[in-house]
Amino acid sequence: MPKIIKFDLPIDGIRAKNIEEIREHFTLEILAHYRSRLLGKWLAVRKLNTELEALQAIDTSDDDQTVFKRLCEIFAVEADDAVIAVLFNDPTPKFGLNIAEVVTHSETDNQAIDFAELLPIQANAVKLFKNRVLFLDTLESLDNMTLTLEVNDGALIFKDCSIGSSIINGRYRDLGNGIVLDIKTDLQWMRCALGQTWTGETCNGEAKKYNWDEAHSAVNELNQHGGYAGHSDWRLPSIDELKTLIVKDQKPAIDQQAFPNTPKWWFWSGSLHHASYSDFAWYVVFSSGVAYNCGRNSDGHVRLVRGGQ
Repeated sequence: MPKIIKFDLPIDGIRAKNIEEIREHFTLEILAHYRSRLLGKWLAVRKLNTELEALQAIDTSDDDQTVFKRLCEIFAVEADDAVIAVLFNDPTPKFGLNIAEVVTHSETDNQAIDFAELLPIQANAVKLFKNRVLFLDTLESLDNMTLTLEVNDGALIFKDCSIGSSIINGRYRDLGNGIVLDIKTDLQWMRCALGQTWTGETCNGEAKKYNWDEAHSAVNELNQHGGYAGHSDWRLPSIDELKTLIVKDQKPAIDQQAFPNTPKWWFWSGSLHHASYSDFAWYVVFSSGVAYNCGRNSDGHVRLVRGGQ
């Protein structure tokens, strides 16, 4: 018996090796692969008999929209009628909003979507977002509404989404999950010190204290055990980065809305005082907004950062 060659299915710019990748990159290309019988062959060589039998049961005389919806069912992809309608250029509700940029799709529930980080909508690209918070200050609310943004035949659909206030005091953009982006430095900061917990509104609990070496160990442990808010590249800020958080002429000398319940004790940076004084490192006292240096065996708080450098 001749050997059957196993091949990858080209879809959405990748070559899918398994059914999980098909689901993740499910686009209208799947319809063309069905019509050409390539999809059936792909299922056959992988012995995905359940999906193959369901594929063979599709009535080939059905129109493309009906077949595509059946393919969504076979591959356990959410077949939202609004998305399918846009894909096949059927009339859909429009909302008058001139935005030529889009977000990348995320499966995470309650994902905060920031329109400042959007990419151009690609032709034929359709993304569905449900129960998300949209950082879009020009509208008051999208509760229980469907918003469709279209540019160059691509579309985004937001169902049951709400508008969030994104900018804090003209400086920080709330990214959700206890993180803010400093729009001046492009650094992302944890809103709470290590040891505190972000509640969605403030930082609860008591911030831990570490000596300088313990602080580095705590960061490494955090990153090695899943990180924070989906990121595993957190680090101690340099002294120059830490000083960007200082707000002069107020006490504590930090934006208390962006960083609520900040302890009055001092915070470590990752910067040594000087190469010749490796036993000393820099820190910032936010009760006064002043930077000092002291021995690495002293105890201080830690606020982590990512990006930059």
